[in-house]
Amino acid sequence: MNVAIQKLNGLWHLIVGSCQIRTPFLETQDRALVVAHARRFYPGAKILERD
Repeated sequence: MNVAIQKLNGLWHLIVGSCQIRTPFLETQDRALVVAHARRFYPGAKILERD
């Protein structure tokens, strides 16, 4: 499974397949927090980072 992380409208979003999931993290927060959040919810997924 691939999970993409992207900034959009001031928040970080996870994109899983065709679903876009808003995270509770603001765009100004560290990307490492978002990656840790994605790994917790999608263990074993390949994390892709987009800007």
